[in-house]
Amino acid sequence: MIGEYSELIVEFSVILLSPILHNYYLWKVKKVDFTEIKKNIKIFSLLYALIGLVGLFIILK
Repeated sequence: MIGEYSELIVEFSVILLSPILHNYYLWKVKKVDFTEIKKNIKIFSLLYALIGLVGLFIILK
């Protein structure tokens, strides 16, 4: 069961990595204003925190 949970965490982490790369692309290449990128970071920070908590619970279990 721990293997399944850890696989899910890895999959969701890879999925959540794409917004970081996209925001970096927008910031460096497209020169989008940083306030727009900051708004995106706030949205996804909650999801990253949830993944971190689930990973912590799995490790401590």
